[in-house]
Amino acid sequence: MRGRIAMAAALMAFGGGLQAQSVMFGKRLIGKGDQVTLVREAAGMPDKLDRIEGDDSTPAMEIWTYTRDQREVTVWIVAGKVVKVAEKALPAPGRGATSGVATG
Repeated sequence: MRGRIAMAAALMAFGGGLQAQSVMFGKRLIGKGDQVTLVREAAGMPDKLDRIEGDDSTPAMEIWTYTRDQREVTVWIVAGKVVKVAEKALPAPGRGATSGVATG
């Protein structure tokens, strides 16, 4: 039960981005059903890796997040295969975020 709740929370947290069947990493197209080795070859190791433990009714899952060229790409992996990808634009540098530098 706890696994289902964690998985649902993870999907909701990343669900705000643009949903896609596939994403480009350089000249490589990554999509649902691709092996994890293909993702690593195309994109390298993720900038962020989250693991969700499985239970009797839910398989374990990894969520790989990459930040590239003002976009965030999230890849969900179950049993060594891509089950979902999402991509969202990030704010351009200097926009949408406040600086931590004090003035005056």
